[in-house]
Amino acid sequence: MDVLFHQIVSFCLPKSEIMTAHSNLADALACGDTVLVNQISTRLHERARSLFIKAKKGSHRSGEAGEILLFILVEWLLKAPQIVSKMYLKTNNNMPVHGTDGIHARFDDSTKRLHLYWGESKAHNSLGGAFISAMKSIKDFHEEGGQNLEIPIVSNFSDFNTASPDAKEAFIRYLDPYNEEYNQCVTSFACLLVFDFPFPIVGDIDIELCEKEFVNAANVEMHKFLTSLPEKLADRNIGHLRFEFFLVPVPSAQEFRDKFQSRIGWPND
Repeated sequence: MDVLFHQIVSFCLPKSEIMTAHSNLADALACGDTVLVNQISTRLHERARSLFIKAKKGSHRSGEAGEILLFILVEWLLKAPQIVSKMYLKTNNNMPVHGTDGIHARFDDSTKRLHLYWGESKAHNSLGGAFISAMKSIKDFHEEGGQNLEIPIVSNFSDFNTASPDAKEAFIRYLDPYNEEYNQCVTSFACLLVFDFPFPIVGDIDIELCEKEFVNAANVEMHKFLTSLPEKLADRNIGHLRFEFFLVPVPSAQEFRDKFQSRIGWPND
């Protein structure tokens, strides 16, 4: 939970706001003003935390733990930075936000293609249940033209503060349906499935042996799931879409949500 908690600033706030805070931190450190350093750092985390709580109250959802875990995995494993903070937009009363849980992108220099990732995260008491819920959301998003609604959000609210002017211009060209480079944009769904999976009872048993047994059992379960995946997607008429799946077994999906809420500092419902 500490890993998720320490990523809330990057997840919630625009890069431009974070960079301003970091610049102020650098100035405070240069002056040796430790009090100001602590104040800036605390304000940054409190602002991110307040966005989480405000977004939860507005949506009546408790999926933000999954959303931030998905954010970490996509940036780390797919090397695709978040380009729009959906959490930041969710708290803007003038900007209703629907659709995916996250928007990430990376540019592949070797193929000269932009890869755009729509995020979807689900936590459930079974892998099958998490999959069914996620696929329903993705199928609805696809059939209702959700991408056409999200593209304007990307075009208007993308956070390219750390990118060069040329990179910013290239991103916008690839997202313009009237530009010939638009067809070079590859879209995928980055899908996180968090699900209950029984951990061995440790007690006086060898912990390393328990961990090994758990890994073996989890691998068998996930191999079975992945083997049946093409058929499952085809049955839902979404077999032509591109996916990146992240499967995360936990002792309890509900406990996963509750512990994160407790770490952030809001009461469990």
